Amino acid sequence: MISAVLDHPVAMETVVDNPESIPDYGRALDYISASRLSCWQQCRRKHYFRYIADIPSKPSPAMHLGKVVHATLQQWNLWRWDQIQYTRSDLIRTFLGAWQKEKLDNPVKWKSDLEEVKLRNKAWSLVSTYLDEQVIDEDEDIAGVEVRLEAKLPDLPPVIGIVDLVREGGRIVDFKTAAKSPSEGSIAHVHGTQLAIYALLYRHCTGAREGGLELHHLVKTKEPKVCVSEIDPLGDREIVNVIELLHRYVNAVMAEDYTASPSFMCAGCEHLERCKQWPDSMVKGDTQ
Repeated sequence: MISAVLDHPVAMETVVDNPESIPDYGRALDYISASRLSCWQQCRRKHYFRYIADIPSKPSPAMHLGKVVHATLQQWNLWRWDQIQYTRSDLIRTFLGAWQKEKLDNPVKWKSDLEEVKLRNKAWSLVSTYLDEQVIDEDEDIAGVEVRLEAKLPDLPPVIGIVDLVREGGRIVDFKTAAKSPSEGSIAHVHGTQLAIYALLYRHCTGAREGGLELHHLVKTKEPKVCVSEIDPLGDREIVNVIELLHRYVNAVMAEDYTASPSFMCAGCEHLERCKQWPDSMVKGDTQ
């Protein structure tokens, strides 16, 4: 049974037939998402700490900025979808409300009040730059905003994705904030798992091939800029590859394979100290 909700945003529900039957690998297989799969590809031990030991990520200024920018663009798209008149002042109020809500929901330890003010100004400058560059025509028809897609494939947990925006013609859009401009030569490769998951879900839920995929990077340079990367509809081989990857992911989680993947990225990993103490740190619910 495959379903899609091409409607206003809805809360994601965890899909579990019998919660008491979940074994020691926790709830990592209640559903699969692009973020879970990508984390597992980066490092299986990092995936363990995040999705099996259930250790929450500590809020950071970058995460805070990204969530607020995303929330503001989401409301902008909803207003356009519903053909509601709005002003730039309305968007500023939306932005400030999202900033305050994120502060309450996921408090960040700011170094100073000035740091918060600077980051808030940077976040708004990203949104303002995006709107000023008119990347998307305000009068363009919209197929969906924050679209929840779900596919139940044979021998796999539910595969779920939340698509930021579906433009006319079935073009899938994902908004990202970044510290530097993406490399056009490798962007499809770097984000390949997410793009393939979205394409897979779109095809299963609509019965049609996506019209293309777009990554809209809002870049946090001194002078904010927007980089739009357009990717052609994926080939059938890429869809087959991601389905095979889903099966490998499930098999590895069920086998409790928590092999680490040491790299230069370890320096910025919030689980570095836990990883150094492995296997003593293999404690579900560890919150050190």
